[in-house]
Amino acid sequence: MEFSPIAPNLWIGNSPEFGNYNHDIVYNLLKSIDINFSSCLEVAPFSTCECYIMYHPDFPMCSKIENRHIIFLNTSDNYWSQWTYQFSHEYCHHLINRDMSGEFKGLKWFEETICELSSMYHLHRLHEQWINSANPIQCCYAPYLKDYKDNLLSKHSQLFSATSHPGFLQSWLPILNEPTYHRDYYNTLAAKMFPLFVENPFLWKIILHFGDTCKWSSLNELFEHLHVQADNSYAYSLKNLNNLLLS
Repeated sequence: MEFSPIAPNLWIGNSPEFGNYNHDIVYNLLKSIDINFSSCLEVAPFSTCECYIMYHPDFPMCSKIENRHIIFLNTSDNYWSQWTYQFSHEYCHHLINRDMSGEFKGLKWFEETICELSSMYHLHRLHEQWINSANPIQCCYAPYLKDYKDNLLSKHSQLFSATSHPGFLQSWLPILNEPTYHRDYYNTLAAKMFPLFVENPFLWKIILHFGDTCKWSSLNELFEHLHVQADNSYAYSLKNLNNLLLS
């Protein structure tokens, strides 16, 4: 398959399954996700390992082949909200850069939650940028990004209401620790955490210290590690996140 360059570290496959999409808009969208993430992490844009974007007929995923990553997306045409949702999620896996063996254990559920949060956050950021864009196409489409984000934030209202009870996460752990996906719980936890990351985008720096999430035995253990690694730009926000989830 031939690949078209998007950025110094990004290429996209010239696959007919991606449909007839506006290349300028989609390339700009994908680059913006890296740029916005890099700003949060205080790293140079496009400084990660090589990342190739390909179509997958069933579901999005991120895979590792030698020293490069393959991000598979299951979207097409000009569904830009869906491009944003899927790529932001998988690019977060790419940045966490764990083993990607496919095992589901340890705190893999927390990684999936953070990647769901990444989708919400980048839909929010792109809406902010596109609504003020000089590009009339972006400006007109911006409200759809917000609608997509708002739908994610309110998707599981009944579960979300349980997060107001002290110790809610502890009661969910038997479910979250099962070796299977519970996307409704990941979405709900991400929606709960979302305001903290909007308030302080430097909180995204925690993903630089996750390592292989399958190897952590508990969320308490991970947070002890994260507190040690935290710098002044987000240490206070990390305490708030800790209290939100573990109090």
